[in-house]
Amino acid sequence: MSSAALLGWWSQLSATFCATKTVTEDDIVRNISVADGQPQLILAASDGRVDRLNLLLQYEKAEVNAVTEDGETALTIAANKGQVEAVRVLVEFGADVELPGLKGCTPLVCAALGGHEDVIRLLLQKKAKVDAQESKNKDSALICAAELGHLEVVKVLMESGANADLARGNGDTALLVAAQEGRMKIVLVLVDGAADIELKGGNGDTPLIRAASCGQLDAVRMLIQKNVVVNAQAGNGDTALTRAANKGHLEIARVLIESGADAELADGEGFTPLICATKEGYLDIVRLLIDSGAGVDVANTEGTTPLILAAERGHTDVVKFLVESMAAVDYRTANGDTALIQAAFLGRFEATRALVEGGAAIDLAHTDGYTPLMCAAQEGYATIVELLLQHGATVNVQAVKGERATTIAALNGHVEVIRLLLEHGADVSLGDSNNCPPLLVAVDSGHVDMIELLLTNQASVDAQDNDGDTALHECIYEKQLDCARALLKYGADPNLPNNAEFTPLMASAQAGNEEFVKLLVESNANVDATENSGRTALLLAAEDGHHAVVETLLNHGAAIEATDESGQTALMKAAYRGHEHILRVLLENNANTAKADNANRTASDYARMNNRIDAERVIVDYLLEHPVDKGSGDSSNTGVALLSAPVARKKPEWFLPSREIRKEKDPFSFGSFGKVYRGWWLNSNVVVKCVVVESDKEKQAFHREARIWHHARHPNILPFFGASDEGKPYFFVCEEATNGNLMDYLYRQRNEGHVLVWRKLHEAALGLLFLHERGIIHSDLKCNQILVSKDGVAMLTDFGLSFDSADARGVGATLGAIRWKAPEVIRKVDPSMPTLQSDIYSFGMCIVEAVTGQVPWGNLPDPVVKFHVSREQFLSRPKAFRDDGQWDVVNALCAFDPAKRMKLSDAVNKLQHFAQEELIQERIAEYNEETASELGL
Repeated sequence: MSSAALLGWWSQLSATFCATKTVTEDDIVRNISVADGQPQLILAASDGRVDRLNLLLQYEKAEVNAVTEDGETALTIAANKGQVEAVRVLVEFGADVELPGLKGCTPLVCAALGGHEDVIRLLLQKKAKVDAQESKNKDSALICAAELGHLEVVKVLMESGANADLARGNGDTALLVAAQEGRMKIVLVLVDGAADIELKGGNGDTPLIRAASCGQLDAVRMLIQKNVVVNAQAGNGDTALTRAANKGHLEIARVLIESGADAELADGEGFTPLICATKEGYLDIVRLLIDSGAGVDVANTEGTTPLILAAERGHTDVVKFLVESMAAVDYRTANGDTALIQAAFLGRFEATRALVEGGAAIDLAHTDGYTPLMCAAQEGYATIVELLLQHGATVNVQAVKGERATTIAALNGHVEVIRLLLEHGADVSLGDSNNCPPLLVAVDSGHVDMIELLLTNQASVDAQDNDGDTALHECIYEKQLDCARALLKYGADPNLPNNAEFTPLMASAQAGNEEFVKLLVESNANVDATENSGRTALLLAAEDGHHAVVETLLNHGAAIEATDESGQTALMKAAYRGHEHILRVLLENNANTAKADNANRTASDYARMNNRIDAERVIVDYLLEHPVDKGSGDSSNTGVALLSAPVARKKPEWFLPSREIRKEKDPFSFGSFGKVYRGWWLNSNVVVKCVVVESDKEKQAFHREARIWHHARHPNILPFFGASDEGKPYFFVCEEATNGNLMDYLYRQRNEGHVLVWRKLHEAALGLLFLHERGIIHSDLKCNQILVSKDGVAMLTDFGLSFDSADARGVGATLGAIRWKAPEVIRKVDPSMPTLQSDIYSFGMCIVEAVTGQVPWGNLPDPVVKFHVSREQFLSRPKAFRDDGQWDVVNALCAFDPAKRMKLSDAVNKLQHFAQEELIQERIAEYNEETASELGL
């Protein structure tokens, strides 16, 4: 009941008595129940109604030590409100002076929070414990009074023997909090009362460090007068001077230096006061420190100097001062960073100008060969590029992996940068390590204006890289149709083949790019040109299932009976792959079903030998509908003679009739692939994944995935029950992993006091090893692809993203998140398809994810992750990896050279060792806990 409600209730009760006779408060109290008396006790304590307190307790209408629903007692309320006489009455009636109230505060702590000196004296007279601490934060009365500035209360407590060095839960003492808040008089009282001026808090701060950090100049001076150790270090190695420099407290820094503070004493990461001030841009403090003898080139543990940090942050005035102070402008870190490189890379124009004018070497490169000009070109900072060029930056220099400023700018689509480079003599014929000139690279960014700029500056429209690819080939690979139009307008040769004898038309036909095919044939591309194995564009399109391309090529006169070096026709290619739509298109254009290859196999033979029953049915049905007149002498379709008994459709081993499956109404997950439902198969709870299957290629992929999963039987592979392709949608049926994905499972277990990281990773590795021994590539490994069964077993799954490495694969986009991907898979130039080795790299990143509880690379954006990985710069060792051996395994799995990666079998052995050690540590902890319990500790 609220205070207002209680007052209303009391008034109503008084009015009831007054209507019949003259009453006193004594009459009212005599006639109320104990249930009504208890809240009245609280209200009286709060308001200091001593008379009412006496009556309620005298007539036993309330329990003096009762606790309200909110956790309060009458004594803690009276103490907090400063109702000293109410406190006196309550204590006389037996109130417990140590019984905590709201938030676990004792009456003494409650009085200290309110700054009530008289209540404090009374409670202490009644034997209240002066150092009692509240239950939550472990605050004592002295700590609360010191923090809130209640000087007289602090004096009373100190006179009563309060322990000035008693700490609250976070390790802070009364002196620390007083220094932090700048409570000068309280600091003096505590110090004079023998408080330890060097006692550190939970984070290792001394009172001096805390005062300096919080800008409390007077407190700093007072503590120095008390002979505090001025160079004491906190838990992280910070000194008072480091904190003052980092926070910009100039006068405090001056006082500390005058009192003997070491201007070069660094923290645990090598950050000196000068580095901290430089990083934050506090010029006055930087000047003070250098004038006081701080080393201008002293670097932190990563080898970064104050000048590099100032350049990174764009603190131009600090950069200028450091240069004037003879800082080493060309100092390089271990990985090759310089102040100029960082300023150029991060777009700090004024800082770049200051460094250049200060004599920085304009072409001094990073260890990867990137010069400041390349760094600025990469990010598109045209003004910095122009500044560097004006000061003589070498325009055609090449980085370690062959990049040049022109190719870098072209790759990133920076047209204005390209223009500036051309104006300063850039050679447009020079390429990168694969001899890709800027024109080929520019196609990736899709900037037609850049392509036209390069072509009008003597770039060769038919230039080829070391693979023989032209810019027109690149347009096909990168799907840049407008760029292809521009190149053809400038006279690009549509029939120039690459080293594999692929013309742009063949490349577009194989990739299924119908618009490119139309553009090229309309630009006089040779539709019947052949590559090294004799395939034409039509054979390539038929083989890979691109029916629209097949139709376009036929409409433009492609030879339907053309054969490759093994004698296979487009009809045979389509039959073998099971592309039913293409078979119909070819048959409607009079493809010869009777034609045999060099091994005397027909299209029907190819369909049967690859178990393409539906494809063979298309050919059979066509021949039945188009019988050949034996007397006509037409041998173009004599394949009808090949007809035998009707072809029966045999159900594969993995097939499940759809009538046996029931699923819930709503999916619990969905994506571009389809929807995932919980459901039932016979009497089992299952997961049903419905997928969108429209094209022949998608059907083929579904059947392949079902076949692979059906044969992948292992304790650490998600159990597969079967699949159905008899109606739409197609679906897979598998076991429901009731414990969810690995990250969620580990998080729950950790909250329950169990650490299972290495045991689960070992199980997942066993599943991956099983797949790899059978040539199966997962290709999308992340911790959300590792599920945990109801029995706590880790199992791999992928829901359709894995594929058999023995199967033929076309060119396609890399799937999945970048931060788990191997560098060879995500690189811009000539990316690799997923391999067993790229799976090993991804598993290494899964280890990082599981151990740290965060995705690899943390909060870095994907483009930044790709930038680091493509330049072979691996992520820094997370703090969660305390064991060198465990981090060594991650490094070995994630080697940038695929050939140097740890074998998966060796990784399994390492993980088994870590898992056993983890189990041993768990058993030890359980034993210690049981022993402590038995001893009553």
